[in-house]
Amino acid sequence: MKTKRYEGNDERKILTALVVDDVVLGRVATRWKVDGLFSSRWANLIGGWCVDYFARYATAPGSDIEGLFATWAERANDHETVDLVDSFLGNLSGAYDAEANDINPDYVMDLAGEHFNGVLLERMQDRVRGHLDRGDTAKALAAATTWDRVDLGVGAGVDVLQDRAAIQEAFESKAEPLIVYPGALGQFLGDQLGRDEFVAITGATGRGKTWWLMDIAWQAIRQNRRVAFFEVGDMSQNQILRRFMVRATGHPSKGPYEVQVPTMIARDDDQPLAEVVTETRTFDGPLNWPKAWETCLKATRRHKRPLLRLSVHPADTINVDGIRGILSVWEREGWVPDVIVVDYADILAAPTGYTPGDREGINATWKQLRGLSQTHHCLVLTATQGDAASYNAETISRSNFSDDRRKNDHVTGMLGINQKDEEKETGVMRLNWTKRREDGFSENRCVHVAGCLQIGRPHIRSTF
Repeated sequence: MKTKRYEGNDERKILTALVVDDVVLGRVATRWKVDGLFSSRWANLIGGWCVDYFARYATAPGSDIEGLFATWAERANDHETVDLVDSFLGNLSGAYDAEANDINPDYVMDLAGEHFNGVLLERMQDRVRGHLDRGDTAKALAAATTWDRVDLGVGAGVDVLQDRAAIQEAFESKAEPLIVYPGALGQFLGDQLGRDEFVAITGATGRGKTWWLMDIAWQAIRQNRRVAFFEVGDMSQNQILRRFMVRATGHPSKGPYEVQVPTMIARDDDQPLAEVVTETRTFDGPLNWPKAWETCLKATRRHKRPLLRLSVHPADTINVDGIRGILSVWEREGWVPDVIVVDYADILAAPTGYTPGDREGINATWKQLRGLSQTHHCLVLTATQGDAASYNAETISRSNFSDDRRKNDHVTGMLGINQKDEEKETGVMRLNWTKRREDGFSENRCVHVAGCLQIGRPHIRSTF
């Protein structure tokens, strides 16, 4: 019987994670079966080597997998399986560190749970059919009712006192944010921009919420994270693309072409406003598409993989279910985001079964956005308008919500944007937390950030 050639994206993702990722391998190792969990012999061989390696060294084999393969290949007589394993490891060779950094462990474990249980169901089906073909209904019924499923990913049970890999993952996933800013802003944000987080930006109209969403997205791209950006009503595709190109190039799309770029920001403890030093930067004209395209090519050469996907929809034409559908298509293509940005939640269409503008529908939308961060194990970012009082508030608070206070209940962090008239003149904004679920915070503590929106950069310098 010939070895089944199964080289789907799911199997490759799971196998790659077993080779390079300690967390995924540790969780799978506790559920591994003697005859493996993949449908093909060659995949089960690699998986078995990884599980045995983890049992001895408590780590993933990484590049050592090639030595394990070489030892086995010297004794193997199955040339087709040797070729399949060699082909897989050949594609992986030289990319062990890069592959490890690219893996979302929680997503892979969800994928592995579905994939392994599909394989086990097929095996059970074969056993049932075999018993029925032999006329043994009792054994067929027993095989159908006693099959052993694999619990991994969302909804899986965890042995709190004995699952070392689960405990390790809980701490390591929180300790490493997906996006890191330099300086005072980085200290202020801490690890809030991490996996499984749902962060919203709030403020009065015109405070630059979209610019901040784009800036965080761009920081993610620079740090080799995949970003899915959903523009759902405020701007057309051409408008949002021009903004992204302004951010990428640091070149204004239109005049004036002499802008003040901050080089320093400082504030004395007894002073409410920060002082900013700027330098004049002169441009010879508006940004054009050849310059924008040149910048895109440089970014592509640097990162060597697609990092930003943009999906644009008119207001009230897509809801969270629609976003999930698009993400599912991209995932089938092998593209899984680390960060999902929705610009912005207030103008998403109502969930199915709810009336537009209804408070229960608004609450359902925010609940579903929170669910998106949990099921996709990524950072979800959005923005929301503050209430009328936020226009005149010196520093907004959690009471400055619009439409429904339960927005605060679903986010893991709500970031406020504050700006007095004097600060607007110098390009300074003050950011504060109005909600932060797992860390202590004060609504009155702000980080002062100096930027230049004419070149698409709300953050250039920061101080407390």
